[in-house]
Amino acid sequence: MAPKHVSTSARALSFMAACAVALVSGTPYLYSTYANQLTTKLELTAIQSNIVAAGVHYGLFLSGPLFGRLVDSRGPRTVGLLSSGLLMTGYAGLSLTYSGLFYSFGFFASFLFLILVGMGSQAGYMTSVSTNAHNFQSARGIAMGVPIACFGLSALLFAQINNLFYKEDTQAFLLLVAKAIGGTILVSVLFLTVFPTQVVEPVVQSEAAPASIGVGTGIGQVVLVPHSAVDDDSTDLSEDAEDRRRRTQERERLLQVDQAGHARNPTTTTAIAHQVPSGFQLFRTTHVAQMLLLSVLFLSGPSLMYVTNAGNIIRSIYRDHMDDPSVPPSDEDLIRLQQLQNFHVSLISLCSCLGRISVGLMSDVGRRGGSKWWGVKRVGFLLYAGLCVWLGQTFGSRVESIQDLTSVSVLVGLGYGSVFGVAPTIVSEWFGVSNFGTNWGWISIAPAIGGQVFNLVFGSLYDREAQHEHTLECFGVECFHTSFALGAFSSFVGVATLIYLSMATRTTRS
Repeated sequence: MAPKHVSTSARALSFMAACAVALVSGTPYLYSTYANQLTTKLELTAIQSNIVAAGVHYGLFLSGPLFGRLVDSRGPRTVGLLSSGLLMTGYAGLSLTYSGLFYSFGFFASFLFLILVGMGSQAGYMTSVSTNAHNFQSARGIAMGVPIACFGLSALLFAQINNLFYKEDTQAFLLLVAKAIGGTILVSVLFLTVFPTQVVEPVVQSEAAPASIGVGTGIGQVVLVPHSAVDDDSTDLSEDAEDRRRRTQERERLLQVDQAGHARNPTTTTAIAHQVPSGFQLFRTTHVAQMLLLSVLFLSGPSLMYVTNAGNIIRSIYRDHMDDPSVPPSDEDLIRLQQLQNFHVSLISLCSCLGRISVGLMSDVGRRGGSKWWGVKRVGFLLYAGLCVWLGQTFGSRVESIQDLTSVSVLVGLGYGSVFGVAPTIVSEWFGVSNFGTNWGWISIAPAIGGQVFNLVFGSLYDREAQHEHTLECFGVECFHTSFALGAFSSFVGVATLIYLSMATRTTRS
């Protein structure tokens, strides 16, 4: 067994490398900083622009099962290298498209390259989060929350670089992003390590959902789950005595009941390692997994609509307040618009980062229960995230000025970040860490569906209003109020789904 200080140092180095990968992988949310420039250069309509924007979300979320499976089977380094190649190709291709190289089919080229950007981002995300999920199993919330927060901070980092050095040179900026991301990931993957498990003990997932709401397997059964070497790294992985006592009591209780609620012999159960379903099978047969997926869908769709279209919304309000909106904006106006876009992208990114890291930390503390801590289940923090998204969409439906958008950016950023800060931890604890990549990959399909639906809705409503102006642009708050109202309804349904999920899992501490 390696000396403690060696293992701790290697673990810390791997943690920092995972965070570095995440920090440069979250650039799909950077799209709003160059969306207007790309749209103008390629002469795209609003719905075409939203289809192009959807490409990055298709790549990001639909590739989740693929890269989740790969990171579970091949390890994080292989997937990290794929991430580097995909992101460099995607951004370099976008830069060339913007330069006019693919002008005759710029719409399709930009759509394709953004798909590659999305896929590379998902690969980087899976690389970083899965590494920490395996290495820090007793503090998953904060260990996964930090790289997830870095992922959300990525857009802020590059938006500020754009604002400081590349205000009027979008092509050079996109090329810089390609080089910076590729180089950072290539160096970081050298230090990524998933530490081998040394002890296998029969446990029931600490926050498993109850059988009474339809979990297929793994509830009321013992599953052989790899246990990290706590002897070597007790400082990193140990839990307090009270938490261990509650875990023991819960396991003893769950061992007495099978899926149908019948008595089960604990000795017999302990002797058999039941296979927990994963991937599509999990979401086909497990009720709580279905509810979790639906809640993510209803909340992420409206959030992605705003993240993707913040630039269009700002431009609509700004142009409407010009003396003559039909006159093309001056160079001074264009610079001011770029600054406003960068500000709101940075604000969304910063709030997303705060939501991701704070909800991970608080859910680690809150789940312990008892008089010493809050006793709040992780799903309760997901409910908080849903309320933030709902409030943000509601405020958005009443926006009258660019200043009003600040509260929308803060709330949507906090809510969206918090959803993706705590949901992966819930997946790893409810359904096990061994297939975390695969299971979370399937959950990540939900934002692809929700985001696409709401982006198409936004683009259709925007173009319908633009027809009144007889241009490709729409001026005024009427361009987006209805879209926000629909987003508020969707997020309300998501909150209702989470309330049901919280009540259904009230007998556990998840």
